[in-house]
Amino acid sequence: MGVLLLLAASLSLSEHYTNEYQRLSAAGDVEGAMKKVTFAARLDPFDADPLEAQAYLLQRQGRYGEAERTLEHAAMRDPRDFMPYLALGNIQMYQLNDPDEAARNYKNALERNPKLVIGKTSLAQAYIRQGKLDEARKVYEDLRETRDLTYQGLYDLGRIYVRTGRPDEGVKTIRTAQRRVDNDLAATGQSGEVENLRSSMDLAIADAFVVQGEYARARRVVARSSAEQAPAILRLLNSDPERYRKSVDDRAIY
Repeated sequence: MGVLLLLAASLSLSEHYTNEYQRLSAAGDVEGAMKKVTFAARLDPFDADPLEAQAYLLQRQGRYGEAERTLEHAAMRDPRDFMPYLALGNIQMYQLNDPDEAARNYKNALERNPKLVIGKTSLAQAYIRQGKLDEARKVYEDLRETRDLTYQGLYDLGRIYVRTGRPDEGVKTIRTAQRRVDNDLAATGQSGEVENLRSSMDLAIADAFVVQGEYARARRVVARSSAEQAPAILRLLNSDPERYRKSVDDRAIY
């Protein structure tokens, strides 16, 4: 009975310190929040949440390797939870530049939650970083079938089509992404980031025309584009279109 009471007290204290972490983190006190959540993790050796919170704070401090190791411990605490694997994949993908490990952990997350759309999208992006464009295409096409593909995913899929010998399909898919962006802009108002993405889509359509050897159509698209790179691209298309075509073939999507 005494052991059970002690365990209950530890769990209650762990929850208290986790709540304190949330309060301090929201207030911007990263050091204080770290102390609270570290203590919470020690009090409850079965709960992965304090370790996930600790990893989040480590990321805020730029300590990505430590965050990675902390999330690995969190995954061991609760092997059924997909969240530590998803967070691990994100650190490995975007901070540690390790798409191979990121893909492995996105797959681990999907094993635990097969309907996880963000996990599928992230896996497709990891495949792109690995150069596995066919694998990425299949993931995106499955998401499109279930109507879960975002306009960023459609944009990626269109560029994959362009790089894998299907430029007509690429143009069609990117234009679908543009319509989705336009609808979003109309509903939510102007957004610099979304508008920049919209401009990038114009250039991707021009790239598809270049791959097809339709340089005049590519020039018209670039000439109408508001993208910052458009004037330089137009100059190159006018002076050396074959050189630009080679740059499209060699360019990575990410």
